[in-house]
Amino acid sequence: MADIDIPRPSLTDLPVRVDRETGAELLSKYFFKISPRTLERWPLAWRRLNGKAHCETSQLFAIAQDMLAAAPPVMAGRHPASQRQAA
Repeated sequence: MADIDIPRPSLTDLPVRVDRETGAELLSKYFFKISPRTLERWPLAWRRLNGKAHCETSQLFAIAQDMLAAAPPVMAGRHPASQRQAA
């Protein structure tokens, strides 16, 4: 399956580490909608800095890209009339 090409900023334009709220905002902007609470369950290495959990932005984007590439496409829409009659 081909990788999905997502336009995203250069990692040099982003902070090296982000907290859960900022990470969720970045993922919602460049990949898919997600909440900060969901990131708690992702396999990320978190560092406690100034009382907040932070992860590496590059690792966050890599896992999001892997999840997006692994998601199967789902066909939507109406079925043709020939398939409805057979059912």
